[in-house]
Amino acid sequence: MYSEKALRRHQNADIATKTKLTFEEHASQGGICSICTMDGNCEIGQKARSGRTVFPEPFGVAQFGGEKRLPNIEDIQILPELYGDSIVFEKVSTEMKIGSFKFSVPVSVAAMGSTKVAHLRGAALAEGAAKAGIGVVIGENVLATYGDAGLKERVQPFLDNYKKFGAVIVQGNGEDIKQGVFEKGAALGAHAIEVKIGQGAKQGLGGEIKFEGDALAEKYRKLGYIVIKNKDGTYQRHVQPGSLSDEQLKKNIMKYSKLDLPIWVKTGMGTGILKLVSTLQELKKDNGIRIECLTIDGFGGGTGMSPWLIMNEMSVPSATIFSMIEEKPDFDVLLAGGYNNGLDIGKAMMLGANGASMGRPFLIAANVAKAEGVVNYIEAIKEELQMLCATQKTASVEKLVGRKQNLYPLDAQAAHMFGLERSFK
Repeated sequence: MYSEKALRRHQNADIATKTKLTFEEHASQGGICSICTMDGNCEIGQKARSGRTVFPEPFGVAQFGGEKRLPNIEDIQILPELYGDSIVFEKVSTEMKIGSFKFSVPVSVAAMGSTKVAHLRGAALAEGAAKAGIGVVIGENVLATYGDAGLKERVQPFLDNYKKFGAVIVQGNGEDIKQGVFEKGAALGAHAIEVKIGQGAKQGLGGEIKFEGDALAEKYRKLGYIVIKNKDGTYQRHVQPGSLSDEQLKKNIMKYSKLDLPIWVKTGMGTGILKLVSTLQELKKDNGIRIECLTIDGFGGGTGMSPWLIMNEMSVPSATIFSMIEEKPDFDVLLAGGYNNGLDIGKAMMLGANGASMGRPFLIAANVAKAEGVVNYIEAIKEELQMLCATQKTASVEKLVGRKQNLYPLDAQAAHMFGLERSFK
């Protein structure tokens, strides 16, 4: 099904990194031109000038996602139900309880942190999410970058437009937690907190931004961030990668359970994901901690600054989690990374998820028509989910969860990745 070119995405040049090959149609297996004139317009040349790995550009005004072709939910078809009562799609209910909150549609705005491209639209995203009745997660490093006022600017528009559907959740990484982001979020009126353990685009690297100014560099260093000066005089700010152990995870989650808010957790796909799910399950079941939702990010996503090779050469689609876990945990699971329409979300739910978390699509919607764009986008997704439910002869989107029997993989590779071998012939 896959051509060699589709499988081998990275050819040492890409529009995202503003690099090119001299002879684009003649590249060796390693991604260097078969006839190399050494003009340095490729990514190798860019690294020779900068001394740093390549990041997609332009930072701050555009968003980015991985290009490498992997089996994904597009490689799954949905089989309709032939028998059953007729369902008029407009009558289908899309309301669901997610993370202990009632959502109008099983979708959340994914955590987007301190990058300029996200913050410029942060208020519109929050307002639109509240009006649409869905969740919105305020991402990492907002407090360090924009201060208490910046955090409030992302939370308050949701609360001002809240209609008892959805929720505003404040996320924190290791550095945010030291700065008291959860306590500050709770004081502002956030409905829940989200402990960030990782993400799909760059697991183990954390949030990154590019900025200018020695004063800012010193500010971020004092707050505990890794600050690197580029050869052109600009700076990079990186979150401390942090460590993960069952003991530290339990300590942190038990500490913040005292805020008496539902706890969400965000992580990426990687070795150890099953152990993490098991630990969270234990904390909820044996210790009575209010762990209500786990968001699992995977390949394909990313809105801001991620090393281009890392973004493309790491991780797998988040939906593969359901080919691994034997029993769904007692908390909700949202999938993130490459979801952008109602049928994407429907397939994720049929595999076992409670819904999806999306970033880039919402930034597009907010950029096109601000808060109204977010509302309209959710209305379209709602309609697509309703139509899907009608084909499944069910009057509630909630009944899509776990309906694996009506998913058909297009090849053996997709069948293996998504645990659908019995469906594949």
